[in-house]
Amino acid sequence: MKRFYFKTLVFTCMTLCFYSCVETTPENKVDLYSGVGAARWDVGKSANFLLSDELFTALELELVYMEGYKPTEKMVESMISFLGKYAFKPEGITVIEKEIPAMNKGEYTTEEIAKIEEDYRQHYNAGKTLSVFLLVVDGDFKKNDESTFTIGAAYRNTSIVLFGNRIEENSGGFIKPSKETLETTVALHELGHLMGLVNVGTDMVVPHEDQENENHCDNEDCLMYWAIETKSIFNYMRQTVPTLDDNCEMDLRGNGGR
Repeated sequence: MKRFYFKTLVFTCMTLCFYSCVETTPENKVDLYSGVGAARWDVGKSANFLLSDELFTALELELVYMEGYKPTEKMVESMISFLGKYAFKPEGITVIEKEIPAMNKGEYTTEEIAKIEEDYRQHYNAGKTLSVFLLVVDGDFKKNDESTFTIGAAYRNTSIVLFGNRIEENSGGFIKPSKETLETTVALHELGHLMGLVNVGTDMVVPHEDQENENHCDNEDCLMYWAIETKSIFNYMRQTVPTLDDNCEMDLRGNGGR
């Protein structure tokens, strides 16, 4: 896997920007890390901003979904709870939801997903508020093959995509997780990547990165286990959403989180 998480078993980087080395005051830093340009960095590069209240004291979650793929209440509530548990945002967390037309493409490339974000995303870091964008599309990831497929991905420093069609097809019914459980699990996993887990913007306190699956936890009971983003999730997932293990929680605290 690389730093831009479109994953079957590999993530692909598509971001353009990196941090500036210019000396700035805290006030200027807020301006520097705001706007559209500050939403085009590698996954994990905004981890400290998301976790701490040094620069950003509030957070907004912009959820944009294609017609027919509205996120479940459990997913939205769980994301708010997850952020509240691990991020210092004393001025609160708000959610903005918007439906967009279904595109009925069947498959989406990384470039197409980025273009959809650019067309429909309206909220970016501004003032003391950090913005996270989550997109739900009606198709699959273009690089899927017969042996594995992608359910979700963190693809920029504040951007996540969920593949609604895959979630619908692989939830409910006999021995499958419910839609709300599967959707919530994948969304929280990708949010963990935006927070810099594992070793992608947030340093490890204790080494626990899976050596065979880069940027993921080596504990199969942890939310950040590699299989959660892929078809392999069904080999071990039950009807409950996994949680972060102690090592991942220590990492977040070490990078300014709770």
